[in-house]
Amino acid sequence: MEGLSNNNRLSTAPRSGDNSSAPSSKRVRVVISQSKQGCVTCKARRVKCDEEKPLCRRCLQAGRVCGGYNHEAKSSLSSALQPALKCGVTVDSHAERLSYLAAHVLFLDSRDCHQREGSAWERVFLQLSSQVECVKAAAVAFGAAYESSQINLIGHRPYSTWKYYGSALARLRSDFKNGSVGAESLALASMVLAYVEILSQHEQNAFTHFLGAVQILTQAEQHGWQVSSAEILSTIKDALVKINLLIGSYGLSQTPQYMYLDFPRVPTGDDEFCEPELAIDAAMHCLYRSYQFIEEASHLRYTYSNWKEHDPTMCKAQSDAAAECRFVLDCLAALATTLQARCSSATPKPRDLDMLAEIYATRTQLTSALIFVLCAHSPYETAYDEHHDQFQSIISDAAASARLKRRTKPSAFKRFSTRPGIVSPLFIVSIKCRNPSLRALATALLNEQSREGPADGRILAAIGARLAALETSSSVPSSPSAPLAACDIVEGQRVYGYSVSPNSLGDSRRVVEVIFQRPNPPLMQGWGRTDYSCQDGWMYWSETIEI
Repeated sequence: MEGLSNNNRLSTAPRSGDNSSAPSSKRVRVVISQSKQGCVTCKARRVKCDEEKPLCRRCLQAGRVCGGYNHEAKSSLSSALQPALKCGVTVDSHAERLSYLAAHVLFLDSRDCHQREGSAWERVFLQLSSQVECVKAAAVAFGAAYESSQINLIGHRPYSTWKYYGSALARLRSDFKNGSVGAESLALASMVLAYVEILSQHEQNAFTHFLGAVQILTQAEQHGWQVSSAEILSTIKDALVKINLLIGSYGLSQTPQYMYLDFPRVPTGDDEFCEPELAIDAAMHCLYRSYQFIEEASHLRYTYSNWKEHDPTMCKAQSDAAAECRFVLDCLAALATTLQARCSSATPKPRDLDMLAEIYATRTQLTSALIFVLCAHSPYETAYDEHHDQFQSIISDAAASARLKRRTKPSAFKRFSTRPGIVSPLFIVSIKCRNPSLRALATALLNEQSREGPADGRILAAIGARLAALETSSSVPSSPSAPLAACDIVEGQRVYGYSVSPNSLGDSRRVVEVIFQRPNPPLMQGWGRTDYSCQDGWMYWSETIEI
């Protein structure tokens, strides 16, 4: 696959008006077509730019991130991608078109709004995919998977998709083995292949690629591998940590101990919450640190019936994590109020609507994390009954986010966001909130959502509805005339967790195989005599659920 075309080569030909029969003693001027306005990076460095589009060759050869051409009316990156995306336009090859499609889709954050400057999926991805073969191959595989997802071929990709995926995987392994490619390029290729698996709804495979990228950068750090650009490496590290948040629930965010990557621990202040993008970044920092606490606390989950009485250090960590979540949630609420005022005008800007929807979605993620933080000390499912207000907040914020997204004009491309959305938080309400009315609202709203990353709203709604039915079928209201309440679902009747195999498409139906689990015997009966930290202390059963 060829790289980006060279649109503005330096011309060394003489002028058409020059007299070629002039005496040899007379000097012939060679006119070089020079750029009056170079790229942002070259202008900042005060060096001559060749003004190649969309990224200048001088930056590419030096391993710098080309800042593009801000003086142009439209993004040079966007305009460079448009020819490959217009219907009926012939490109050099099918693979090249798919590579450009991948760059376009990954560059968007929501409904054709370009991501903030400095994102790994902006110029860094385009730059490396035009230079490094394994990144090129991964980009083509993503483009093929995305294109097939547009026609709803979930789980059954065309042969060409898996052919490109296999070629990309083989190229990545070869480049890793021979050491000819920088660690940042290898990690980026692994991340793109993780996104291919996310499009195919193979969550565990996506997590495997994520871990591969982690290991690549970890080994590079430990063994001092040479990298082509420290700036690019830093950008990819930040993107890698955010992928960890995208790949599902806090359970999948339990990163291995050898992972050295982390968000920088910067103080969170009020100034960060004046700009929506900065506020979302600050919230992602908080979410990641909350997951780290939850992972640490999970090791004590079945050591004590309540570790608050045994571990004051963990109590302090729990208090700090909860306080930070609450602070960020309050700041996001204030920012949402400001944005809501802008969106109340007769003609709100689409960008404001999108950012407000993102703020509400981010709040649902943080509120979910706060619930798990507050319940981390107890192994009992009844601990979640104390957080009715937080569950209700998730439903309200998720509904607001979904409503705002419906107000915006649909994009020609189905959104592929690298940010967590509202699907996972709604699912948490459907399986952890035992209040029947809130649970029903969450499941209904979840059923209206499409797919966000590896999470399919309709599949999770069906799982949540079945889990609720299992818990309520044998529950009896405390009063014959009263409706069923959360407290009526006793601990022994509650389902503690589930696992699901990759979804499949049957002849005319879509089904998933779900494995549910309960402690056996129930915690109230077996605590102190049964080891619930091993599988022998649990009961598992499988059910086929039709979507």
